[in-house]
Amino acid sequence: MIFSNEMLKEMAKDGVKVIHGNITSNIMPDLEWLKWLSYEPKFEKERIAYLNSKKVTDLSYEELEETSTYKRNKIMAKLFKIYGTNKCKEEEYMLVYDYMANESIEELMLSKLTKEELQYAKKEIIRLSKIPKEELNAKITKERTKENYPKLSMVDSYILHVISDINHNRNISNLSKLIGEQINHNNAMSAQNERSL
Repeated sequence: MIFSNEMLKEMAKDGVKVIHGNITSNIMPDLEWLKWLSYEPKFEKERIAYLNSKKVTDLSYEELEETSTYKRNKIMAKLFKIYGTNKCKEEEYMLVYDYMANESIEELMLSKLTKEELQYAKKEIIRLSKIPKEELNAKITKERTKENYPKLSMVDSYILHVISDINHNRNISNLSKLIGEQINHNNAMSAQNERSL
């Protein structure tokens, strides 16, 4: 559902947390954003330290953009912590909502994982996508709780995000198939009833 700025401003005043993103198949998007924006892998810390060691006048245009992205991530992590509370000002509320609506959580995740972590994740995602539906549903349900999600490693959080989407799409596909079968059954019953009249 798309909200107008006026509606969002009213919700901000009332402390209503409007979530933008896929809430049907994943952990709540605001919790995912907070976890990933707050996370600084070792290679990112080293890169930030290197950029901070240079004079601003010596930074290239690309390095200035990179520095700006790192600073924006820190600011957004702080804002996500207070989003939907009485500590969140209206303009901050709007910033968080716009961020969720216009940025890609997947791109952020990929930017913070190493090549080795991504290779491991790929193998694990392939393995998990082949396990029985009930087992996968149970794993996702357990890991996406507010108690367990924060304890997951970053690579496991990424895997959960991807397999949740796979599982959601699989469930939608199964539901569509079931509905199609029910429609066919109903049509067959209607045709049989017409013939018997």
